Amino acid sequence: MNKAELAAAGVVLAVGVSVLVGALGFPVLSAGSPGPGFLPLVISAGIIASGVVLVGVALRGRAAFQQLSWPSLAGWWRVALMLVALAFAFTFLEELGFLIATTVFMAVMIYALGERSWIMLVSVPPLSAFALYLVFALWLRVPLPKGLITFIG
Repeated sequence: MNKAELAAAGVVLAVGVSVLVGALGFPVLSAGSPGPGFLPLVISAGIIASGVVLVGVALRGRAAFQQLSWPSLAGWWRVALMLVALAFAFTFLEELGFLIATTVFMAVMIYALGERSWIMLVSVPPLSAFALYLVFALWLRVPLPKGLITFIG
């Protein structure tokens, strides 16, 4: 039994229980649709389940995590590229609009994660951004910035 892992698992469980207690203060369902307490309830269940798994691993005596090494310089550059893409997307979301900013963000993220196929880099980001737009703007009626593309619904 590793005491450090058991203590960390206890902290995870305590956080999960505290989120659960806070979530129970909000209605889970309102008028047949998910209420403000629904998502925190689901998240707390995931945190508690993770804590239970960590307790089990700690009690069995196996290390949950192997010795980790620091990433190489190339790994740090990829992380920096992802952070720059995120900052770009947030900064220019209103001006460019959801579709363009999300497409550029996804393309940079896919590239930073190691994908070098031009077919993947050119097709997946715009299709994914359009699918997200359909779900959030048209189906859920979330107002998203149109930016440069003003003719879309």
